[in-house]
Amino acid sequence: MKNNFWFIVACVLVFFVGYNMNDTALSLSKYKVAVIDVPEILSHSSEMQALKREQDKSLEELNVLISKAQNELLNEKDRTKILQKEAQYRKQIAAKKESIDKQFGDKIAKINDNIRIVIDKEARKSNYNLVLPTGMVISGGEDITDSVIKKMK
Repeated sequence: MKNNFWFIVACVLVFFVGYNMNDTALSLSKYKVAVIDVPEILSHSSEMQALKREQDKSLEELNVLISKAQNELLNEKDRTKILQKEAQYRKQIAAKKESIDKQFGDKIAKINDNIRIVIDKEARKSNYNLVLPTGMVISGGEDITDSVIKKMK
């Protein structure tokens, strides 16, 4: 009997604590949420467009190297020379691809940091507490995509 009494008291206390926490959460009306369309921002980024052109140029150079290797290997008759040249070209192609990937990764990280800084400044200026990508939000939030795009230019 005594155990049931303390169990009921504990349940009532938990109920009131939860109810009061809910009231506190609802009273935070000054909490502002912004949403941002990340693909839209990336498509308007001049840095990203320049990186894409640079990436296309690098991939074209890699394709030229691959074509050159294929032509040389097709024209070679000696089996040992074919194997030597193939190994040499594989190393060159792998090194070139690794270099392209590393440069691309470093530049993407820098672009992301720059975009994040612009978004953070815009959010602080407008007193937003949270900025989420539009793909994660079903409803709500103020869209600040256009103002961020203007700040990036």
